[in-house]
Amino acid sequence: MPQADVVVLTALGVEFQAVREHLAGPFEEHDASGALFEVGTFTGRDARWRVACLETGEGNAAAAALCQRAVTEFRPRYMFFVGVAGGLKDVELGDVVAARHVYDYERGKDTESGFRTRTATHLSAFALVQRAQAVARGQDWRRRITAAPPEGEPSVLVKPLAAGSKVVAHERSATARLLAEHCGDAVAVEMEGHGFLQAAYVNAGLQALVVRGISDRLSDKGDHNDRVWQPAASRHAAAFTFELLSRLPRPRPREDGLGRRVTDLRLGHLPPTGQSTIGFGPGHTVVAVTGDGAVHRWELDSGDRLPGAPGGRDLGFGHQAVVSPSRHSVALVRPRTLDLLHFAGTSGEYRQCSVPLGGEEFAVSGGGEVIATHDRRRVALRGLDGGEVLREIPCPSGLAASGVSTDGSVVALATTNRVLVHRHGQPVAEWAVRNRLEILRPGCWLAVSPLGTHVACASFRELLVRRVADDSIVLRRPFSAQESWDGLGAKGMRLLCTDSGRVLWLRRGRLCQVTDRPEIRHLEQEGRYDDFAAHPGGDLLAAVGDEGLVRVWQWSD
Repeated sequence: MPQADVVVLTALGVEFQAVREHLAGPFEEHDASGALFEVGTFTGRDARWRVACLETGEGNAAAAALCQRAVTEFRPRYMFFVGVAGGLKDVELGDVVAARHVYDYERGKDTESGFRTRTATHLSAFALVQRAQAVARGQDWRRRITAAPPEGEPSVLVKPLAAGSKVVAHERSATARLLAEHCGDAVAVEMEGHGFLQAAYVNAGLQALVVRGISDRLSDKGDHNDRVWQPAASRHAAAFTFELLSRLPRPRPREDGLGRRVTDLRLGHLPPTGQSTIGFGPGHTVVAVTGDGAVHRWELDSGDRLPGAPGGRDLGFGHQAVVSPSRHSVALVRPRTLDLLHFAGTSGEYRQCSVPLGGEEFAVSGGGEVIATHDRRRVALRGLDGGEVLREIPCPSGLAASGVSTDGSVVALATTNRVLVHRHGQPVAEWAVRNRLEILRPGCWLAVSPLGTHVACASFRELLVRRVADDSIVLRRPFSAQESWDGLGAKGMRLLCTDSGRVLWLRRGRLCQVTDRPEIRHLEQEGRYDDFAAHPGGDLLAAVGDEGLVRVWQWSD
């Protein structure tokens, strides 16, 4: 089952585009019985969220039906309906309204003496209303607005809305009079919020909120509103929604540990020497590279093996292959050349580009949208297409470990007792590392999260995880003497840090999760592993064993 922690629905294309501007790729399309969701990621203060978006079209019925479709397909923790509304009172163009509750003003009984309203109401989730009030008290949310407001600075109200199928075009219309009489505290009117909240209400554990930007007033409708204020109001509503989402706490994992096993695969031929490397390609493809440079690929949804590439020339020592998460491309670092293999999608056709290296170089862990290699002198960030050097970063004396974010914007270099973090266009940050055996090299392991939000460093004495934005310590975990000894001289050590600051570690062929608990918890497995990788979406984990076993689990970061 695909997973998304958050689903955002919109009625109009202009609203969908405003939401999408806050998400990072790689984007995926997911077809849920004809409903085409687009899935990306959003990084908040304490969590990285996988967000699915859908344009529902207008009306409460469509919103309710597609809300239920999203719940069935993704099992989200939070859902938002984001878009525009018409102001009734107490609001200006561009203001944002987070709905405390939504009225269905069309519900009632048609009698001989006339229509008698029986207004139905559904509440937004209490916790999200509380969070909306907290965000509304400040001004930080305005920084997320992607274009300057047409005029003035927008405000936020946490007030009721009214929803129905009619477009209310004048303040003296029959519907406007009905709204004033029976929904007197509603500050705006729209067409989808009640159906959306009604569908959310019947799904236990789901928290939902409607957020609207004011694009017109009942006495002020026209082409100018559609052309200027609809996009602006959509951007304001989206900015407020994602500021609210950024402040929500990290979600609890759906399952403890690895969770459900998805599939077991086999490499077949294994070379006599070298370590295998694994990674996720675009969508649900997994790629393994053996020590002789042979590329093996699978489509996880079907379990089918995809055409790969033969080996024959040994790679350098250690993990010398990098799999791109956004393109069907693999980089192989050999003793004197960098080979880039670009596959034509899931077909067997591929183009190879070889770049000479000046001497022995090593692949930097992480990366994928750019390739990074290093010798003892410098780290070279290289273009994925042709391997050309885009930027060089000098290596410190006694380099022990290195890591890079997927796009190359954050590069971390470690010696036995310090970590240097390079952010493009910013001063270098330096962190101290405590180590029991500082005379040994390498004496530490390093990982940069995919988006560069966190850096993790493990020495023989402790594990340290820092948030890059403010240099704050997220986790400091001292190791016992036995744990230090367990890491000494271990083959295939591999550290992985997620954008939520979670750390997985491959030690002596065993995969484990390191937390602030007294013990390091080893995850259930069979045999020994050479390498492991997490899917960019945070929902899958894969490992490749020393006997050619590739195992994939459902996982929640």
